[in-house]
Amino acid sequence: MSKNHQLKELTLKIIGENELSRKKLLEEIRKQSNISDKTLNEILMSFLKEGRIYITGYDFDVYDGIKRIQSIKADGIIFGVIKTDPLDINILINQLESDDPAEVKDASHKLKIIFKGKMDEIKNSKSADVNIKNTTLIFNKIIYYINIQPQDQKTVLKNKLAWSLSNEKGSTNLLKNLINYIESQSE
Repeated sequence: MSKNHQLKELTLKIIGENELSRKKLLEEIRKQSNISDKTLNEILMSFLKEGRIYITGYDFDVYDGIKRIQSIKADGIIFGVIKTDPLDINILINQLESDDPAEVKDASHKLKIIFKGKMDEIKNSKSADVNIKNTTLIFNKIIYYINIQPQDQKTVLKNKLAWSLSNEKGSTNLLKNLINYIESQSE
């Protein structure tokens, strides 16, 4: 296993345990391995491009009490791992019904990132037979359609959505079929 591959695996492992700013992530990785700033940046950018991680927020502590901030430091960017296991996605879908607005917002944000990634995958495929104009609108239609169903149908659709957003075999085709079905029901 190459050193770069080991650093990538270590980076994913550390981000997966806790959402961390770039600065704190670098500190954690350096406890276990020698890594340069440039190498970490390259790893983070490749993970962002691949859709394996996402930006969750910004840590203003990197400014050490400076009140008038005039530049953005990359060290403050907070990263999180995108989990694409059907069980993890199902948990996020269920969190959309939480009484805690922050939990709903966080789950919605994560699901939209996963959904956008799958939609990009569909757009780039040779068989893009789904009408893709506004991914947020399509996502909202799917969630709304699921929510207005009777409980037993709602459960089935949630499971199908979770599977379709995962990286499991056949998930992309399932998502296309789900979108086409919901689009046909809302016409």
